Amino acid sequence: MYLYNIKYKNIKEYYNKISPVFFRISSYVFIAILFYYFMETYSPLGIKWRPFHYERVFNSIGNILENPVLSFIGYTSFDNIQDVSKNLETKLGDIYLVPSLAYLFYAFLYKFIPNFQLYEFGSFLDFILISILGFLVAELGLYVMEIGLKFESIFYGSIVFSLFITSPWSYRMILAPWHEVTFLTFYLLSIFLFINNKKYLGLFFVFLSGLMHWIWIFFLLIFLIFIKLINTFLQNLLDKDYSYRYLPNTLQNKEGFYLYSIACFLPILWQIFQTLLLKIMSIEHSGSSVLSRIGIDSYSNIHHGGIIAAFQFLGGNRYNLCFNNSNLNNLSNLNKYISYFNCSMSITSLVFLSILSILGLVILLKNSSKAKWMFAPLSWSLLFFCLLFQQSFAVHLQGHSLIFAYIFAVNIVYFFKNIAKSLAIPKIFEILIMIPITTGILINSIRVSFITGING
Repeated sequence: MYLYNIKYKNIKEYYNKISPVFFRISSYVFIAILFYYFMETYSPLGIKWRPFHYERVFNSIGNILENPVLSFIGYTSFDNIQDVSKNLETKLGDIYLVPSLAYLFYAFLYKFIPNFQLYEFGSFLDFILISILGFLVAELGLYVMEIGLKFESIFYGSIVFSLFITSPWSYRMILAPWHEVTFLTFYLLSIFLFINNKKYLGLFFVFLSGLMHWIWIFFLLIFLIFIKLINTFLQNLLDKDYSYRYLPNTLQNKEGFYLYSIACFLPILWQIFQTLLLKIMSIEHSGSSVLSRIGIDSYSNIHHGGIIAAFQFLGGNRYNLCFNNSNLNNLSNLNKYISYFNCSMSITSLVFLSILSILGLVILLKNSSKAKWMFAPLSWSLLFFCLLFQQSFAVHLQGHSLIFAYIFAVNIVYFFKNIAKSLAIPKIFEILIMIPITTGILINSIRVSFITGING
């Protein structure tokens, strides 16, 4: 018994000497490897790039290397390389343009590494990037929920990371990443840097996030401008000054407002400059118009389903996938109805959980001053983006909804923690209860991910 106590004491001392960050990172890496292996083994679509996405990346790289006139103005194209070259020469056709920045690294590797396997290595790089994004989500979640105890931080950090990386919103980004992946990574990195008082480096990453997706940074900028304007006009009616309350912690003053606004505006200015260059060079972009993305360009825009269609991302996948599954053809009518029902219930369950996470967000914004600048601008931007570009959100459920994965993973945990706190549940029982709750959410999320359609 004496030897056992000595051994136990030594283990405990060794545990206390190791940084909790080491344990958390080890946990995140283990969870990521386990999840990727599981999905590659059991998910119908696996975890490799979808063929259409590989073709897009391949064409984007080819257009960077073969059509430098586009690269000069910061664009490349998903279109066939020969077709783009022909359209540039004749000025007779439209070109589907996309920002080239996200594909420059792949182009560099493809150019200078012999026998570079884009399909294999590109997918692997995305696994790493999404895992890093999950790490940022988990660490920021711990910060905003003020979880500092060693074991508790490891436990809840692992839960937040798991909820993010296993969510259907993240899974689709493994199959066919959108620019939201790099935007959210750089944006959360900026938050992380602001927390650690790296003000100017944080501003630089805000600028980079805007280069990756200027529309999101535009919404973030107008959120801050609206706050400033409304605060000015209602100043006599407000109990507090809200002008700088939603800026990062190191920038909550007049100077910080201008610095942050400039960091947001520069990518928008670059976008305007690019548009002018396209006009001067007589290059036509074949993408949809703004009114088409909103959904009110014409009556014949069949992809506009209104607000409910725009918010279908809350379920992680579309309900119609439950009825268009080719695997149902060999089932009896009874089994088909069973499949329809259970598939619909899986998506509806995630809708319910998503609503709980939104309630958790509201409570967190009310209770935490940290959450106000970390969550309010991006959450408002998601809401406005969704309600304004209703057609785009309904059609492109795949990409835009990744932003919600960040909100979901942190705030669903906070929702249940807040209930435990309100009911004065002891910490040991709170952790015990979170184990089955988290397990159920993870299984439901993976189930919804399995439903994901052939194009991701």
